[in-house]
Amino acid sequence: GIPLDLLDRLMIVSTVSYTFDETKKILSVRCEEEDVEMSEDALELLTRIGMETSLRYAIHMIMAASLVAEKRKSGEVEIEDIKRVYT
Repeated sequence: GIPLDLLDRLMIVSTVSYTFDETKKILSVRCEEEDVEMSEDALELLTRIGMETSLRYAIHMIMAASLVAEKRKSGEVEIEDIKRVYT
């Protein structure tokens, strides 16, 4: 088993997952920080992906989708850019 003195020093911190709106706000702030313009529909899709997979994965997708949008000479990330990066 676990030594009692170690068990006494452990602290259990309970956490809760982010809500959809919280995740969307976090991704929106990250887009601003990385100077990425994203359509509202694309942000909704990215938020759903973040809820299903992980927030970290969705944050990494921001720049990848931005590069795809740049390649097609668009100033704003659209749904098709998110889909292309996700699949």
